[in-house]
Amino acid sequence: ITNSFTDSSYVFKRKGLSSTQFICIKLVFLQKIIEYCRLFKLMEIANEQIFEKLFRDHYSLLCNYACRYITDSQTAEDIVQTFFISIWEKKHLTVTQETFLPYAYRAIRNSCINYYKSEIIKEDFIASLTEEWNLQLDDKDDFIYQKEVQLALQKLPEKCRKVFLLKCITGLKYKEIAEISNISVNTVKYHLGEAFRIMKEELKHLTFIFFYFFF
Repeated sequence: ITNSFTDSSYVFKRKGLSSTQFICIKLVFLQKIIEYCRLFKLMEIANEQIFEKLFRDHYSLLCNYACRYITDSQTAEDIVQTFFISIWEKKHLTVTQETFLPYAYRAIRNSCINYYKSEIIKEDFIASLTEEWNLQLDDKDDFIYQKEVQLALQKLPEKCRKVFLLKCITGLKYKEIAEISNISVNTVKYHLGEAFRIMKEELKHLTFIFFYFFF
C-alpha cells in the first residue's frame, strides 16, 4: 500500500494537485481499506453480542424469505428461529458480514424443503394444501367462480393435484418440487402439464377465468 501511495503521489503532483488535496484523497483511500477489512473480518457466532446483532438485523428478512416457501407464517418463523438456535450451538462457526446471509438463505431454504418432505408423506397433506388453495380463492373478493375452480381441482389425479398445488401455492421451482416429491423434474413438468390440460378442459366454458386465474 505504501508503494501505491508513493506512486499515486507522483501521479497526482503531475496532475497539479496540492499536498492537501492528495492527503484528503489518501485518507479516503485508507477509509475504504479499513471498511473492506471490516467487511471481511471473521465473526464468531458464539459471541453473544455478534449473535444478537445478527438476529436483530436479519430475523425479519429471513422470516420473509422463509415465507416465500412456507405459506404458514408461524411455521416460517419456527424455521428461522430453529436456524438461529442451530448456529448458536455451533460454537466454532465463523462468518463474515458478506457470507452470513448467503449461508442463512441456503440453510433456511433446505429447512423449508425438509419441512415439505416430512409433510408430504402425511395423509392430510393434500387436504391441507387444498384448504390453503380455497383460502386463497376466498381472498379474491372480486372472484365469483371459486366453486367452479374448486370442482375442477378435484378432477385432477392425486399425484397431479399434489404437484399442481405445490407449484401454485408455494411457488416452488420444478427442481424443488421434484426434490420434495422424490420424482424427476420431467415428471413434475408432466404432472403440471396434465393439471393445466384438465383444468382448462373443466373450465372451458369459462376460458377467460382460466387465463385470469393462472396466468
